[in-house]
Order: sequence, then C-alpha cells, then structure tokens
Amino acid sequence: MIPLSSLLERYRNLTPTDSLKKIAVLEVITNCFGIDLKKEDISIQNNIIYLKTSPKLKGEVFINKKKILESLGKILTNNTPKDIR
Repeated sequence: MIPLSSLLERYRNLTPTDSLKKIAVLEVITNCFGIDLKKEDISIQNNIIYLKTSPKLKGEVFINKKKILESLGKILTNNTPKDIR
C-alpha cells in the first residue's frame, strides 16, 4: 500500500498564480494599513509587485515594504514576491 503523503507529494510544490498573489497583496495592504487599492492597480512580473496608483499611496506602501513582504511570505509560502516597485 502506498502512503498518502507520497501520493500528495507532487502538490506540495505548486506555486500560486498571479491572480492569487494579487489577492494576497490586496488583503495584506488593506488589513495592515487601511490603504484601499484595486486589483487593477497591481501587476506582478518576475516576482516583483508593480503599483499603478498615486504617489501618496505608493509612498505609504514603500515605507512599510518590509512588513508587507514579510506578511506575504507567511501567506504565500512558495514563490513569494521579492520586491515592490
């Protein structure tokens, strides 16, 4: 009999899609800082988060960049974004 853990091994290394990453970024920024962004304001390329919003909101996010990336690391364990620009 094959153990269940060996059958589920291939699902352990699945990476989240960009849309799931966007949702996680929105949740972290909204819950931690009360900054309201839209899903369209965020794009993710090569594990880098790009924000298309006002300079004031970008400044708030950049000030708290380390905390945001740490929170994302806890939510998205595999293939987390490495930077915010």
